[in-house]
Amino acid sequence: MSVIAIPKPLREKLGDEATDGLIKVLNDAESTSRKDLATKEDLARLETKLVEKIGDTKAETLKWMFIFWAGQLAAMFVMFKSFIK
Repeated sequence: MSVIAIPKPLREKLGDEATDGLIKVLNDAESTSRKDLATKEDLARLETKLVEKIGDTKAETLKWMFIFWAGQLAAMFVMFKSFIK
């Protein structure tokens, strides 16, 4: 937590109670804004999840590509066989 120094003229204008209230508001605003920031651990977890998801997607894509190619080869084989007869 950072230390907030209120200039003397402002402290004199506001008074002790208002100065303490201002400091409390500023500290609360700082702590609230820091809660919304991502940490290095958050980013590392996100990266790990993305890598896993990409790996799963690549495996799924390769599986369907193989099935498509096998189907294409079977269709071509049937077509060539029907032309030869």
